Amino acid sequence: MRIERWTAVAGLALIASVIGGVVTESIGPDVTKSAAALTAKVASDRSDVLINSALHIAAGVAVLFFAAGLATLIVERGGSHAIARVVLASGVTTAAASVLTAVLAATVASSIHQLHDNQTVYLLYRGATTSATATTIFFAVSIAATAIGLTGIGLLSRMWGRIGLLAAAVFLVGGFDFLAPDAGPLSSVQALGGLLAILYIITVSATLLGAARSSDPVRPHASTRAAIS
Repeated sequence: MRIERWTAVAGLALIASVIGGVVTESIGPDVTKSAAALTAKVASDRSDVLINSALHIAAGVAVLFFAAGLATLIVERGGSHAIARVVLASGVTTAAASVLTAVLAATVASSIHQLHDNQTVYLLYRGATTSATATTIFFAVSIAATAIGLTGIGLLSRMWGRIGLLAAAVFLVGGFDFLAPDAGPLSSVQALGGLLAILYIITVSATLLGAARSSDPVRPHASTRAAIS
């Protein structure tokens, strides 16, 4: 499988995981509430938190392959090695932060009935939301570096490069809303940033698939006339 193709598949898998995560996290606990309220919310939404944790791990694996593929592609097509390193490094840190978010949230959800101290639950879940913020920051950097790198090798137009930088900036600002899910003043920015990031990754993946198809060798078809003769 060509590098463009499996990188595109990783990008689409990332989008699927992120959308699933947003659905399960949209009614999640709010760390701006009291420790007792957060503990009660985790206990009532325990299954959703565990599913969301699994999706965070899936997203972490997908973003790792996506970033590795993009970095390799940039280097192979004569792009900037420095930009490729930024894409890879930000992808690795995004994956690590995503897995850490999953581990902390799953730890809280799986042992919620054994944790009798509300403050402990609060601190662990606060750690998960802080890790989610780090995930957003590093992924915004990855989007920006990807936009610059793919524009530099001519795979994306300058217009799409600018759109990628805009998506990264809005996503970065909106990511801080993870500290107060659906409650803070940045909720609309978070939604807009997430939507722009999703659309951009879909565009990049579609472009990569198109590049893979155009460079696939054409298989010769046997002529019926030649076969008869």
